[in-house]
Amino acid sequence: MLADPRHSVVVILNPDWPRTGAPEVDAHIENFPLLEAGCRILGVTPLAVGDCKLQTSAARTGQVFQMIPLDGQLLWKDERFVQRMVQDGFRFLYLAGAWLEEDVLITALEGAARGYDIRLLSDLSAARREAERRPMFDRLVLHGMLVTTVRQTLLEWAVCLGDHGLIGEIRQLLK
Repeated sequence: MLADPRHSVVVILNPDWPRTGAPEVDAHIENFPLLEAGCRILGVTPLAVGDCKLQTSAARTGQVFQMIPLDGQLLWKDERFVQRMVQDGFRFLYLAGAWLEEDVLITALEGAARGYDIRLLSDLSAARREAERRPMFDRLVLHGMLVTTVRQTLLEWAVCLGDHGLIGEIRQLLK
């Protein structure tokens, strides 16, 4: 099933993790600006939660991400976040960030328990220990969650909308 970007939200937990020197930094450097640009084109407003600072976007344009100063493990305890999810009619929750086996895992499991279709952006996520990465993905899949990438997500959203102009713009972005 294709996810509709009009019913999707992207949540990046602790987006400052690349400063920690995690091995996934190279993928983050390539894919974070791609996600920003795609969200701008498709009208999706991604959220940055937890350890984050306002900064110029990677594309040097206006900041796309909305910053929410919450502990990543407590996201579902925040009434404003929960209200926004319900009020905006989101069905698809795309998660990424740090740390996979901690904040991302807890947020994903709680979101699935609330009935959301959870998708993990693997190319924007970091594990504190590399040995935790594969078992984490396996565990999410066992709970019916999908593991995907930024590139797959942007193309899926464009195709779902059925707008040939947007599909072409996304394809150009992905080259």
